[in-house]
Amino acid sequence: MIQKIKRWKKFEQKLRFKAMEESGGANERGIYDELVYLVDAINNFRIKEIIGEHGYPTHKLLGKQGMKDFWLLVQHQDEDLELQQSCLSNCDFASIERAYLTDRILLAEGKKQIYGTQFTRKNKKLVLRPVRNRKDIDKLRKKAGLETLAEYTKKMSR
Repeated sequence: MIQKIKRWKKFEQKLRFKAMEESGGANERGIYDELVYLVDAINNFRIKEIIGEHGYPTHKLLGKQGMKDFWLLVQHQDEDLELQQSCLSNCDFASIERAYLTDRILLAEGKKQIYGTQFTRKNKKLVLRPVRNRKDIDKLRKKAGLETLAEYTKKMSR
């Protein structure tokens, strides 16, 4: 199971990077974006199949890297907020992964993010999506094991 998850993650990441290259960072959708959407739908089925057969994954079941790979598949399940929420509640993701998934879920619910992990592109420029408490964000990020927002923004801009 660990090798399957690793393979699925590797494939979806290749497609996502191809989609970004194709669009040049613009808000345009191309064939790779459509393929990413399809692969996410397939992965949705796979994630639910794993949960159905083995329960919610744990470090004991998948190991550290396996959990990180599984988290990334869940992170990209934007079409299934309920699945993201149940995995956040029931999987023992590392604190960093929990922070990313929490922000993703909050934004999907129309709320502001806590940790400042989610960006969007506007006019080919990287823009931080709304955050709750900008003043304390670096304290919250540090507590979750994340670098400062300035460091992360610089990294994301590359």
